[in-house]
Amino acid sequence: MAYFRDTARGQIRGETTGRLKIIFHRETREILGIHIIGEGASELLHIGQAVMLLKGTMDYFVDTVFNYPTLAECYKIEAFNGINKLTRQ
Repeated sequence: MAYFRDTARGQIRGETTGRLKIIFHRETREILGIHIIGEGASELLHIGQAVMLLKGTMDYFVDTVFNYPTLAECYKIEAFNGINKLTRQ
């Protein structure tokens, strides 16, 4: 899970509740679902939807540069969090 408050844009906006979660296949890292809660979620969802429809993986979010400061940075934060959890198990 990545929280809006952990991004520069989230801190600028004073975010306290927004979050983004990516569900992905453990072995292939293919994106299976995106959950976004918070103000502006509708402006972030299309990014995950596009990657998911193109059979993208978590690596896409790790390798992609997101505009700064934007809440879209949550995708990169969550991708790193998810992949790091795989290596700890």
